[in-house]
Amino acid sequence: GCGETPYLKLVSQLFGDRSVIANATGCSSIYGGNPPTTPWAKNKEGRGPAWSNSLFEDNAEFGLGMRVALDKQHEMAVEIVQQLSTDIGSELVESLLNADQRDESGIHDQRERVVILKDKLSNLKSEEARRLLALADSLVKKDVWIVGGDGWAYDIG
Repeated sequence: GCGETPYLKLVSQLFGDRSVIANATGCSSIYGGNPPTTPWAKNKEGRGPAWSNSLFEDNAEFGLGMRVALDKQHEMAVEIVQQLSTDIGSELVESLLNADQRDESGIHDQRERVVILKDKLSNLKSEEARRLLALADSLVKKDVWIVGGDGWAYDIG
């Protein structure tokens, strides 16, 4: 059946702009990836979920790879923020690295700090500043949702 589709809509509505969705091939991929009528909700800034589909029965691994990649990007961004603390300013560094992102308000505040960071970085000419500019959005919490059915769960035949 297509039991996943209501969950995808709910994820989009509750966590939309910070969710990264790894979707297995099946009716939920048709539901989720059929332009121009995709079901994904977006907020007033025009942000919505990032969605991808693995054609093969490897969606659990595909989604895990997304999580590992996001974690690595975050780790690299934190490292560069620390390296550039003198140029960025210790107060901004402290607030970026110790941000409470447990709720929508905290995530919104972190996004605002990232905008300030990007503005500061655009005035710096170093290679580290350029790299951090590319990674800055990874300082905002992302949720990975791995969606699949019987096939990738290996519980059929």
